[in-house]
Amino acid sequence: MNDFGQQQAPANSTNKLKLIVSAIVVLAIAVVVVFWLAQQQSAEPQPQPVVPEVTQPVVQEPEPVVPEVSETVELEPEPVPVPEPEPTKPLPTLSDSSVAVIDELKAQEQNIAPIQGEQIIRDTVVFVDNLRQGVVIRDKAVIEPPKGQFRVLEQNGKVYIDPRSYDRYNTIVDWFVSLDSTVLAELFTRYKPLSQSALAEVGYPDENPENVLLDAIDVLLATPSVGTVIELNDDSVMYRYADPTLEALPAAQKQMLRMGPDNIRRVKLKLEELQQALQQ
Repeated sequence: MNDFGQQQAPANSTNKLKLIVSAIVVLAIAVVVVFWLAQQQSAEPQPQPVVPEVTQPVVQEPEPVVPEVSETVELEPEPVPVPEPEPTKPLPTLSDSSVAVIDELKAQEQNIAPIQGEQIIRDTVVFVDNLRQGVVIRDKAVIEPPKGQFRVLEQNGKVYIDPRSYDRYNTIVDWFVSLDSTVLAELFTRYKPLSQSALAEVGYPDENPENVLLDAIDVLLATPSVGTVIELNDDSVMYRYADPTLEALPAAQKQMLRMGPDNIRRVKLKLEELQQALQQ
């Protein structure tokens, strides 16, 4: 039986209506499900996107470049300029050389007071040449002889050199040891050509003046050392040494003994100094 006021619908219309209603219901459910899922996803923590770590590129420092070692070349040092030597004064002639020698000794502040003679180089060469042979030529000595007389003592019938006699040589020995050996050696070297000429005049044209002087020094250095008291023999002409060993000495060494032991020692020291200066 149908409800009051309703009409019975045809069968096809009813089926269509059911399909439409079903589709709407299914669509509604789908919308609800999708919305719910969306809500769930927003509530859950979302994974953070992985951002690749950006690292600074490693810059490798270039290895130091070691220069190739080439063969070592030693550079020659710059030559040091050598100062030009001062022009040397020309030598005077042998006959006119005495004034020049004296002037140069004065310029070097050497005491020239005891020096005498008008031909200093000639006389010195002759004196030294004889001295190396043990001979003393007094008239060729270019220094003043000692002042005062030779004195003796007589005791118990014997004669001795009076020690006071040695004092007369003190002044000349003081002067000799005061001279500068370097100055003398330089002066000798400068005037060596003139000394050579003077040697040629006395028969030694090939003799080296330096050898002549060194030989004379050796003769004086060979003088023996004796005490203060020296016995003499009086033969009425001249005194002689009582000791035959001393009497047999060359005249140059016997003359050295007359200066006394202290003066001999000082003279020998100076001669050794001069010897070294000449050999340098």
